[in-house]
Amino acid sequence: MKLLKKMVLAFLVLITLTFLFGYVYFDRKFSPDKNYLHVTNESGKVFVRWETEEKKVMLLPIHFNTDTTTYYMQFDTGSPYTMFYKTPVSTISQISKSKMTAKCRFRIGNCEVKSDCFKMIDFGEKTNEGQLPVIGTIGTDILENRKTLLNLRENYVVFNLGSVPDHIKTKTFRFQFKKRKIIIPAMLQNQKEAFLYDSGTSGYELLTNKEIWERLKSKDSKIKQEKGKSWKNILTTYTAETNENIAFPNTAIPLHEITYVEGYSKAQYYLMKFSGMSGMLGNKLFLQKELYIDAENRQMAIE
Repeated sequence: MKLLKKMVLAFLVLITLTFLFGYVYFDRKFSPDKNYLHVTNESGKVFVRWETEEKKVMLLPIHFNTDTTTYYMQFDTGSPYTMFYKTPVSTISQISKSKMTAKCRFRIGNCEVKSDCFKMIDFGEKTNEGQLPVIGTIGTDILENRKTLLNLRENYVVFNLGSVPDHIKTKTFRFQFKKRKIIIPAMLQNQKEAFLYDSGTSGYELLTNKEIWERLKSKDSKIKQEKGKSWKNILTTYTAETNENIAFPNTAIPLHEITYVEGYSKAQYYLMKFSGMSGMLGNKLFLQKELYIDAENRQMAIE
């Protein structure tokens, strides 16, 4: 009997240690580096340029001093870093480049963003004549400890707000800004859920796992299958019609489509599992809305 108790106790200790090791491992793996951005001034209205009529890529204009060219960076709240693409920035003299990092300052509206260690990744293509010069990604580090207004209804963003807009003050609710991920609480089919807001998935309303997709899609819906890319990964998406509502703390939004994805990396899959999220919300859900995000006080509003 004593031997059995010792064996059970040893097994419980092993399970506990395994859980703790796994928690520490994933916590460190998905924790972003320290925020290296220096951001000054309120931007004013920065108008969005969509790469396609389907509004699948959300681009923001930026400028460098002594350069009259308007460059563009994708605004991607799924990325914890603002970073440049190695190939398209190779000819921009205002960016000091090393193998993995870059040093520069640029303007987005009236807001100045600078750093000695922007990340630089092996991505992107040389800009040909007639093409938009897309040179990088603006990530959620520009939101950290700051207030931001994202008005998709009127196609503009305001970064580094000095105060809470008057029409927003009574409509805010708590959200998580965990590891620079915007995690929004909501109710779906009377169940409490947590969704990642990822503006990089602009062309979709809700991306989720196959189990939830099967449960929420309309019975007679046609399935639209598409191939896509997430960085260098090839993805397959399956989109179906649905007739549900996502209830956020201050408003409810009709959900017309639901999508599940095949081809995500194991890291992306485990990030979702580890964070307890049910799926990702794309810009398509909010095209007639205004989002206020206060990443300093963890308050947001959907208006």
